[in-house]
Amino acid sequence: MHLMKRTGRALTVAAVGLLALAGAAAAQSPPNGTEIPASVEMGHADAVSHLEALSGHPGRVGAIARETLAAVKRHIAREDAYIKPPLALLPYLADGKVTAEMAWAIPMAEHLRADRELIMQEHNRINTLLTELRDAGRVAHDRAAIEFAVTLAGESLDDMEIQEPTVLLIGDYLKARLHPER
Repeated sequence: MHLMKRTGRALTVAAVGLLALAGAAAAQSPPNGTEIPASVEMGHADAVSHLEALSGHPGRVGAIARETLAAVKRHIAREDAYIKPPLALLPYLADGKVTAEMAWAIPMAEHLRADRELIMQEHNRINTLLTELRDAGRVAHDRAAIEFAVTLAGESLDDMEIQEPTVLLIGDYLKARLHPER
């Protein structure tokens, strides 16, 4: 429990820092393809932190948490590389701002489009592991494992149903606005 409190405090400090950075960034120029929305960064940090904590639990919960952590870290690396950065453009696009400097998001969206089957397989594997973690948590009466598994499964569905399709739409929108002749 003490580890969870320390982790919670560390995440709160990180969240405040990220929010300050996000506020400062909003007043600047649009992202250049290396930024990831602060909310996504916070979600990734929270997921990894919880899985690291659960990895220390005894028995099957700990074992499945370690396997899930490895799968999630691999998936986060892919997301950070080319799936999540285009989402940082949403506030600018919502304000009707489109500039040639945003064209970096087009190849990222196309990369996502090309890798959709692989990404779906990753999500399916992570969701299978989360189901196993939830079930192991039930057997072990580990409420933290159960609640986290259910929460992260919902976030994985958000990725598949909302965020990834949004990145594809961002790419298509930018292509249409920046290269209307194609």
